[in-house]
Amino acid sequence: MPKEIMEAYGVEHPAPHRGKVSDALLFSALLAAPLAWAAQLLLNYALAANACFPKEAPKGAPGPGWEWLEPGLLTINLTALAVALAATLVAAAMWRRTSEEAHGGHDRLIDVGHGRTRFFAIWGVWSGVWFIIQILFGTIAAIGAPGCGS
Repeated sequence: MPKEIMEAYGVEHPAPHRGKVSDALLFSALLAAPLAWAAQLLLNYALAANACFPKEAPKGAPGPGWEWLEPGLLTINLTALAVALAATLVAAAMWRRTSEEAHGGHDRLIDVGHGRTRFFAIWGVWSGVWFIIQILFGTIAAIGAPGCGS
């Protein structure tokens, strides 16, 4: 019904290339990098805090059974980085696929609102870039900071 109404008034759909990318893939690419960063932050904090401050008093170093902590934290960081990088590359590919969805450059995209598929794709690219930077800073801190503050 909405399609017939739009055609009757001679109005195009605001996202004519919406069929070129799946909605699930588009929103996955948009949300994967921030979720990877959140997982990295929360898992690193929970593990490192429990290893170094398990009860009332802090420890100088993780105790027995925590030998896997540093490799584990590095694995979490690298996994988060890989997820964010993959999501950013997928978003970039979708943006290239839908970049001709509406006339005009980025200024027209923001002002007019046509081409919502490419809008979400470009936001996936830019948010991915920023979350990759945040994950890298977290990785550098995890590698460079001494364990348990010692």
